[in-house]
Amino acid sequence: MRNNRHARYARPSACGSILVTAILCSLWSAGAAQDKSGAAGEWEQLQKAGTEAFEAARYGDAERLLTRAVIKAGSFGESDIRFAKSLGELGRLYTVRARFTDAEPLLEEELRVREAVVGKDSLEIVPAMSSLIQFYLAHGTTDKADPLSEDVLALVSGKLQERAAQAQGSVHFKKGQPLTGWAGVAAPSARDPLLDLAITCDALADAHRAKGKHELAERLYRAALEIKTSVLGSQHLSLANSYDSLGSLYFERNDYPQADLYFTNAFEITEGILPPDNPQVYARLDKLAKCLIKENKLDQAEKLYLKAQNFWRDEPSHSGNEARAKYALGNLYADEKKFDEAAPVLKQALEMAQQYYGEDSISLVPYLQRYAYALYYLGQRDETDRLKTRADAIAGVGVAQ
Repeated sequence: MRNNRHARYARPSACGSILVTAILCSLWSAGAAQDKSGAAGEWEQLQKAGTEAFEAARYGDAERLLTRAVIKAGSFGESDIRFAKSLGELGRLYTVRARFTDAEPLLEEELRVREAVVGKDSLEIVPAMSSLIQFYLAHGTTDKADPLSEDVLALVSGKLQERAAQAQGSVHFKKGQPLTGWAGVAAPSARDPLLDLAITCDALADAHRAKGKHELAERLYRAALEIKTSVLGSQHLSLANSYDSLGSLYFERNDYPQADLYFTNAFEITEGILPPDNPQVYARLDKLAKCLIKENKLDQAEKLYLKAQNFWRDEPSHSGNEARAKYALGNLYADEKKFDEAAPVLKQALEMAQQYYGEDSISLVPYLQRYAYALYYLGQRDETDRLKTRADAIAGVGVAQ
């Protein structure tokens, strides 16, 4: 399957814009005639100057310099990594300038050249594949993103099979160490290259999910989860991130029982690794509780929110989570029509929110409205009207700003 990838998109000289076709035709005609002595140094100067102009937002200068760098790199042959670098940089410049028709064939050609240099099954091509997929998803050619995403999944499957066949031990990481971007956080000797592939799968899943492509998003999230489990074991914080993503995906699809399972896994792992006052712990508790409410498991949701009331006994969260946790509990009581229990909790939530946000913050509006709602059903109409008037006044100020 992967050997047929480039049947899915044509060479830039065949399908690109007139501008890109001219650039590539120039390099094919000029490249053979170039005297290669000194060409390497000239390319390096052009590439460096073009990149610096790009970063300084001198786009006209950047385009001229990088176009010359592409032509110069062509003199080294189609299977030279310098050619890929120049193509990619010029493609990204066109992307920033919203010249997507010009950018697309250059980015496709960059990937083709990188594959020629390192091989189609090398992990080194994954960043270029990811970049091109996200370009497709962001700029309208979404039909091209799916087959290339399938190639990433095939690469994951192949690498995991290789890992199983080699029966190598896992890389050991400290408990709770986060899994971050391509630059990595571990020394090169300790970092497993498969982790970068997991990061890419998560990023691509997010991009597909944003486009409503839930089936591919789920497969990519699961691929990332399988890699992390293979490399890091079953109780690493990075697995909680994957469970959280899968739970959110199912929640968006209104499949609350399945979301419940993933949110439970995410919360339990996070709670077992991080201290209770860490913002991630409450964030995952809150997601799980909201899912339980959707399932009408109100008693379980209440237990979670009651548990959260103890997270900041020693010191404040500095993130406003105390007020949010108190509000969520009071809101739950109000939904259950337990207004006598809801009112004092919502009053405390409002007081905490005022301390955190300030007296006139737009963030106070839901706290004021919900507290007024509870008091209304307790017959305290004067206080209800005062809270509503204050909420309306703050909301009006917020809109004007």
